[in-house]
Amino acid sequence: MSKITDKTKTLNAEHNRVANAKAKGINLSEQRQQELLGKINNTGSVTRNGTWTVGSDIDNLGDITRQASKYAGIVVALGGTATPSEVDKFAETSTGSLFWGYPNGTPFEQTPSKIMFGTYFNQTTGKVEWSKSKGKKEILVYKS
Repeated sequence: MSKITDKTKTLNAEHNRVANAKAKGINLSEQRQQELLGKINNTGSVTRNGTWTVGSDIDNLGDITRQASKYAGIVVALGGTATPSEVDKFAETSTGSLFWGYPNGTPFEQTPSKIMFGTYFNQTTGKVEWSKSKGKKEILVYKS
C-alpha cells in the first residue's frame, strides 16, 4: 500500500474540483476566473482594511463560540486594538489558550479573519443575536 502525500491529496482535490465544474458546464478561462474573484473580493460593506477594538461586552467571552472567543482574545493580547492581518499573523504562532486550533492540538483550517468575516462578524459586533437566550453582545467593534 503506497503512502498518499499531502501534495497528492491537494492535486486530487484540485482535479475533482475542476472535473465537477466541467461536469456542471462551468469552464472559465484563467482570466475570467481572476475577474470574477476580483469582484467577489471587492464587494460587500465590510473590508478587511479596518481595525478591531474591544467592545462593551468583552467580559462575556464564555457566551460565544470558541473561535470568536479566541479571536477576541488575540485582539486583547495585541493591546485591545488590532487589524485583521495582525490577528492572523499573531495566530500563526499563538500558544496556550490563544492557540488557533482545537484542544487536541490540530490547527483550524481557516485563518482567524476568514472565520470572523465569513461566519461570526455580525454576532461579534452585536448586530445580531448569538442565540435567543444569549442575545446580542458587542464583543468587538470594527471600524473600516
